Amino acid sequence: MESILNPLGSLSTYVILAISLAELLGLSFALFHLLRTPSAAFPAASKQSKQFWGFLLSAALIARLTFASPLDLFGVIAAVAAIVYLVDVKPAVTDILRGPRW
Repeated sequence: MESILNPLGSLSTYVILAISLAELLGLSFALFHLLRTPSAAFPAASKQSKQFWGFLLSAALIARLTFASPLDLFGVIAAVAAIVYLVDVKPAVTDILRGPRW
């Protein structure tokens, strides 16, 4: 009877679950890419060191898995860390490793 009275209750649960899964997948993919990338590629791309990104992404993933919700402050910080890595750092490092595309 409660689902009839509050149909958006279950929808909001599914939306938060989708956000949470997307955030966890993004963090995991970013950390996996980081581990496969040589550390010399980061200074060559004028980005922070591999150790910095490793600490940041690992701390974000651990915080997200242990106590953070996708919509609280730590969840948002974890999402921003993954997004910055995937949108800014990963393409720059990949361009350095592949060489010029002409």
